[in-house]
Amino acid sequence: MILDLREFETFPAHKSLEADPASLAVDFEGVRRVDKLQLDLTIQKAGEEHYCQGQVKAVVSLECSRCLTEFSRELVNDTDFIVCTKEQYESHQEAIDSEDYVLLKGSDLMADVSDIVRQAVILAVGIMPVCRKDCRGLCPQCGLNLNEGSCDCKNEKIDPRWEGLKDLPGLEQEKPRE
Repeated sequence: MILDLREFETFPAHKSLEADPASLAVDFEGVRRVDKLQLDLTIQKAGEEHYCQGQVKAVVSLECSRCLTEFSRELVNDTDFIVCTKEQYESHQEAIDSEDYVLLKGSDLMADVSDIVRQAVILAVGIMPVCRKDCRGLCPQCGLNLNEGSCDCKNEKIDPRWEGLKDLPGLEQEKPRE
């Protein structure tokens, strides 16, 4: 995803970029594919640096961490970064804070923001994506998807270290699965 800064004469400037999802390699557990990808930016210029703030929107196909089925979800995540030359970046290397920097390609005022977008998508996925909040997952004994039906498996194995907890007031006994 290339951001071309040559097209702006005045700042702040606004730019919306769409990318071919196949060009963005999101290698992250649970992400099966990216179906749609958009970056909306507001760009400010200070000296030779371009400060970019925006939002990444992506439609992705994910694998549910509980039931392992594929589902689609729109993800939205904010991003901000600074675009500058390699020389500018190195000149204030010691003063660099936690900002993300994207370096210009030569003197063309063009920057590849693919890695920034990829990171924003991964952060929006989260650690354990689920197809829905009440996903029941898989039966640990037979592997049946409990969202699609019930099984006859008995889940009566109780770790003896937890036996004393069942006598505490306010705790309900585990109900058998339907």
